[in-house]
Amino acid sequence: MTGEWAYFKSWFTKEQCDYILQEGLKLPAQDATMGYTGAVVNDTRRSKIRFIQKENPTFEFLFDAVWKMGIQANCDWFNFHVTRLTYIQLAEYDESYQGEYQRHQDVFWINNDPYYHRKLTCVIQLTDPSEYEGGEFEIFNEMQKPDANDIKQQGSVIFIPSFLEHQAKPVTKGTRYSLAVWFEGPKWR
Repeated sequence: MTGEWAYFKSWFTKEQCDYILQEGLKLPAQDATMGYTGAVVNDTRRSKIRFIQKENPTFEFLFDAVWKMGIQANCDWFNFHVTRLTYIQLAEYDESYQGEYQRHQDVFWINNDPYYHRKLTCVIQLTDPSEYEGGEFEIFNEMQKPDANDIKQQGSVIFIPSFLEHQAKPVTKGTRYSLAVWFEGPKWR
């Protein structure tokens, strides 16, 4: 591993972000859950989520772009053994319920899957930062922080090891939309 994070500022265009959001909002929404058990824990995570499946032809370009970008980021920075990307999660954080996801990490160390762990987490910012307040993405325990303004720009993409603690701070005005992607590979040893 040569870095704790990698990001691509405004990698997706405004038009691509708007299209992803327009089509993604057509998918059924549910309250966000935590852990492999799928528990709703409103004191830690308040958001609505939608699942974008790999088999959905509307999002084929998105899966292709994210996979290629993730493999490049992994080769350049992390060098984890990743082998699959099964779905993408569209998250909504709204001011009406002070949407947030408090400090957490994304590896389900104990899970029902005998083969895979999440290895690399990717967050894609879909909303123009002028449309909401709060909602900052924050990483903990890293030696150097990424530029907060860069990763908040619409279309920006950040990659972090899934075991790093991070959070989405409460949205106090407007709505923030983002995508979360997890690259999986053989279980950590």
